[in-house]
Amino acid sequence: MPVREVVELLKKGKALAKRTKYKEAIAYFENALRLDSRNAESWCLRGTVFIETGKYKEGLADCEKAISIDQNYEEAWSKKALALFHLEQYEAALMASTRASTLNGNDVSAWYIKGVCLDELGKSDEAQVAYGKSLELEIILDMEAEQKRMRR
Repeated sequence: MPVREVVELLKKGKALAKRTKYKEAIAYFENALRLDSRNAESWCLRGTVFIETGKYKEGLADCEKAISIDQNYEEAWSKKALALFHLEQYEAALMASTRASTLNGNDVSAWYIKGVCLDELGKSDEAQVAYGKSLELEIILDMEAEQKRMRR
């Protein structure tokens, strides 16, 4: 497995995705998958782009592939939750976001998706707790980013 090549392809793909050059990003992720189809990050990154472009079923499939490779890949669980939410599969999205927030208690997105799903399922009180956690984490992360910026 040419690990260095895969890492470089993923790095370039991420940079393209960040600039919303999704078609090009997917090409890099697919090249990485051709080199190493057992790389969970490649599956998750391609799935993320699919989700960001409204291809929720494709994104869900890629996230599930990433999870089948690494059961503890928090980002894949978080993106899976997002895809399921967009597909209006709220119970499944709630389970995936709970798994993501269990693996990484600081995942703002997982907590937010959890709140939205709980709201959709009529569990307003529990939703408010999840929203509160999401907001609290976002504030903390913003403060940490500002502190880093000030130190430069």
